[in-house]
Amino acid sequence: MKKLFLPLLLGTIFFTSCETKTENKAVFDVESTKKELQTYNDEFAATISKKDSVAFGNLYAADAVRMYPNRPELVGKAEIVSDFSFAVSHGIGAGKLTTKDVMGDDNLIVEVGVYELFGNDGAQLDKGKFISLFKRVDGKLVSIRDIWNSDSPAVPMAK
Repeated sequence: MKKLFLPLLLGTIFFTSCETKTENKAVFDVESTKKELQTYNDEFAATISKKDSVAFGNLYAADAVRMYPNRPELVGKAEIVSDFSFAVSHGIGAGKLTTKDVMGDDNLIVEVGVYELFGNDGAQLDKGKFISLFKRVDGKLVSIRDIWNSDSPAVPMAK
């Protein structure tokens, strides 16, 4: 019995001293984030309808990148605003973003969704899907990366 006591005592001390540390991470609130993204998407649509390039630029971080299909990326707020001004001056009259999925954490949010673009006459010009990455700046979501592609067939290249 004395021979078993010391190993049992040492074993008990060893196993009870092994502490499992748990991190106290905040739980990512998907539903609250979806509401924030809906507000962002409503602002996005409003900037198009109002043709407000300054408000559109404010939806993006200073170092944001927009990645178009079939053309070079736009880097920085100045390029994004310039491109927006060109688009609305050439017939884009309205837009709609619809969130399909949200993931991430409080520091980096990924939105997966679909978009529709309409002309000044209300006719649908394009629809497709997108992925946007967001971060919080002063408590507000701003886009840091956008990429999208159209559901429409690609236009054949000229020969």
